[in-house]
Amino acid sequence: MAVARRWVFASADMGLAQELAEALSIPVPVAAALLGRGVSDPLSAQAFLNPRLRDLHDPLAMRDMELAVFRTVAAMKAGQRIAVHGDYDADGITATALLASFFEAVGYPVRTCLPERLREGYGLSKDRIAALAAEGVRLLIAVDCGVSNVAEVAFARSLGMDTVVLDHHQPGPSLPDAAAVVDPHREDCDFPFKDLSAAGIAFYFAGALRRALVREGRIRDGEVDLKPLLDFAAIGTIADVVPLLSDNRVIVAAGLRRLNEDPRVGIVALRAVAKVAPGKPMTSGTVAFTLAPRLNATGRMGDAAASLSLLLSRDPEEAKRHAETLDRENQNRRLVEAQVLAAALKQVEDAGGPQGRIVVVAGEGWHPGVVGIVASRLVERYFRPAVVLGIEDGIAKGSCRSVKGFDIGHALKRLQHILLKHGGHAMAAGLTLEAGRIGEFVEAVRSLAEKEVPDLALVPSILVDAVVQPKDVSDALLRSLIYLQPFGVGNPEPVFALVAAQVKSSRRVGQNGEHCQMTIGDPPLRAVWFNASQCPDVGAIVDVAFTVSVDDLSGEPRLKVRDVRPAGGDGA
Repeated sequence: MAVARRWVFASADMGLAQELAEALSIPVPVAAALLGRGVSDPLSAQAFLNPRLRDLHDPLAMRDMELAVFRTVAAMKAGQRIAVHGDYDADGITATALLASFFEAVGYPVRTCLPERLREGYGLSKDRIAALAAEGVRLLIAVDCGVSNVAEVAFARSLGMDTVVLDHHQPGPSLPDAAAVVDPHREDCDFPFKDLSAAGIAFYFAGALRRALVREGRIRDGEVDLKPLLDFAAIGTIADVVPLLSDNRVIVAAGLRRLNEDPRVGIVALRAVAKVAPGKPMTSGTVAFTLAPRLNATGRMGDAAASLSLLLSRDPEEAKRHAETLDRENQNRRLVEAQVLAAALKQVEDAGGPQGRIVVVAGEGWHPGVVGIVASRLVERYFRPAVVLGIEDGIAKGSCRSVKGFDIGHALKRLQHILLKHGGHAMAAGLTLEAGRIGEFVEAVRSLAEKEVPDLALVPSILVDAVVQPKDVSDALLRSLIYLQPFGVGNPEPVFALVAAQVKSSRRVGQNGEHCQMTIGDPPLRAVWFNASQCPDVGAIVDVAFTVSVDDLSGEPRLKVRDVRPAGGDGA
């Protein structure tokens, strides 16, 4: 049964929107969308609409970045073996590929490794460190992990191995005793933008290191171009669902250009197995819903090595083989995910629905590689934070996903006395605890959620950027919306609304009639409502919330309906 959505209308100053529209020669609805994103003057609007690499902040503004570069240059001067240790998700994999590619470009190839989720778990492990030390590695660069690996970094030091940490997760109460700990979330880090992905931090590190290598005379100024690495940085940034604002917006915009203009053979192969139409532009949506799930699949189901090999491959046939492996693993992931999701939903419904302001479920044998996705599905269904735990051999490992206003990473930090391990962000986190303490954890996390999950987070809502007239939905609007891309967290695709518009035609379409195709307003606009909860009657007067896209057949604007309600419904 569909849940009624709360419509929230942005309180943009339409006089200011008109002024901004005139200054930039853009439609007023687009100017209103800019105001809703905190962009209120022509200068900042120009920077937002035309993100440039020169707008990126200085990498050395990050705490310990200079130390990270210094130790790495020293290792290269001494001819020490360097290993880059990433993570098994798309962000960690692309960050590892980025650094491997950079070191190869400067003529100093490095050892790369990714943890095996089922055998090693997240982050650094002592077994892996011992194996690297036995290989002669003397500098370990931990990217997308390390900030919470205090014991492991100390162990590495005891074996004569220094560690440089390039991480973006919330630090614990104490930092590891590393040669450098680069993490924008450090309390003593003054870097202006905190929400970088690990791939973004790796890109900054490569930039700072290149600058130092030029000073040292190891490479000539202009010899090593960082722009080819932007595709890795963009994929990792999009995949890790960090806000596409400030530095991230610049990185992703530039990286998408690389993906479209000069894609790697691995990306070409991945597009092919994912059946992305040749010539179709790569967008943040393509990366998020087509590339990233396949890159993630190998690490979720076991070993992420094939994903890394795909990104680093230069041979089309080899890339094709890796891409096919990723696609098979993604199909397997979907099957396992569906099984765990069905069990999780049954557990919630058998209990009479969600209990309180957070959903917590646990099951024996639930695959640890899919619990994060299942948690996301539970958030989408129940509109509250979710924790999904898989139990094996008396240990529960799980993932959390949250809602706006409830910092799940901070919540776990306050419950660390119950947990064996934890880490993450405001919206996503991971944890490990003894199975016997699940009841204690559930009681504690529910108590926090009852106090801190906002009332409005429990009600599905749609933010409407501007109310428009049918005549406003034009080619000019479509052209201007392109400059608002890339869309994602922090910069969602603008939603507009027609108010008191008449439905001219309406019919069910799709294999099972699950979609609704209609024309609305005067002049009539073509619209489609995917997975429609209803199909409004012809002649009905309704309010319609929608995004605007290009009709693949006619090339004209088409509404993608987000919600329909009787005209004059309640809104904020």
